[in-house]
Amino acid sequence: MGNSEDEWAEFSPDLPLPIFYVGGRYLVFDIKTAAWLRREHNVCGYNIGTLPQSPAQNVFLGLPIMVMPEEAQILVDQGTAYVVDNARAHDQAIYDRSGAREEAYLDQMRRQASEVGQQRTQEQAEARERALAKQDAKSKAKSKPKRHHAVTRDLLDIDDRSRQQHQQPVTRNLDAKYDTTSALSSPSPFLSKKGNRVHGLPASYPLFRHLHSRGFFMTPGLRFGCQYSTYPGDPLRYHSHFLAVGVGWDEELDLMDLVGGGRLGTGVKKGTFTLEWAVM
Repeated sequence: MGNSEDEWAEFSPDLPLPIFYVGGRYLVFDIKTAAWLRREHNVCGYNIGTLPQSPAQNVFLGLPIMVMPEEAQILVDQGTAYVVDNARAHDQAIYDRSGAREEAYLDQMRRQASEVGQQRTQEQAEARERALAKQDAKSKAKSKPKRHHAVTRDLLDIDDRSRQQHQQPVTRNLDAKYDTTSALSSPSPFLSKKGNRVHGLPASYPLFRHLHSRGFFMTPGLRFGCQYSTYPGDPLRYHSHFLAVGVGWDEELDLMDLVGGGRLGTGVKKGTFTLEWAVM
């Protein structure tokens, strides 16, 4: 358990990392990357993945993680992430195939096959050791060495046959040709660059950026009648203290909205405040 926790705590993805723009949503598909973003960049996101056979359930959701456009823009501006337009990148991967990209994809498949093979070999070795230990425990003191060697030889023969059965499909798959998908392809012209605006960025982004730079965590505040529910720390550890609403520089602000915001904050046990920037 301790080694697993250390592995997650020490994990750091290769930067910049991809955020996939799919169907108007910004998605992160790797769980360790999502945990790292939450820990290091105050980006929480929401689990939106569901089970294919139980699409109506909404209790146990999983990957992918959906992040707000504001969070995606923050990460792009920091150079921490880039946005992949999944549909356009997919079309490019199909219709603009290059030898270098195909070779990179095949290299990755070979590395994955090698890792799977090493893991399988280790599991088989451990299973063989357990079988031998169990056989030794059951064997009697008067048992002949010949019997022990026969059992060992049978176990090794079974292990060799099992290894051959598992390795043959892997070898055949490595010789096959694959189309590069957007999830594994290298950066393309359709990826956002530092300073570019992402799709669907709301006018309240400056407010989000200001609060984020002060170390706050933010989640959508629709259920509380605001734009952002603002937390002083991770929402799993802290209660939301503030309701945040951004107003444009030239946008009129009704006094009743201020009064209503204060009453709403009182009703949901959160603070509400107003800031004014004035030029002397």
